[in-house]
Amino acid sequence: MKKYNSKDFLLPDSINSCAMYHAKIFPDGNYMFRIHDCNTGIRLVGDLKSPVEAAEAVAKLRKLARAAADFAAFIEDNCMDSTKFYET
Repeated sequence: MKKYNSKDFLLPDSINSCAMYHAKIFPDGNYMFRIHDCNTGIRLVGDLKSPVEAAEAVAKLRKLARAAADFAAFIEDNCMDSTKFYET
């Protein structure tokens, strides 16, 4: 299995955020995808030892990516204008 180890800050130039991600495939065939902010985080873990497990890992990550994109679009559409920011 090929090695993979990628990590970065989400806003590297911001003094207000220490949010980061870390994605790694371990030599034993396990994977980990972690997202952290300054206070808490989430971690997806699993095995990549069969095609079924690999497909499930891809499905989890793609669903998370879609949810993040949808949430970002909602924020762009509803929160970028200061007149809309405090609406309920």
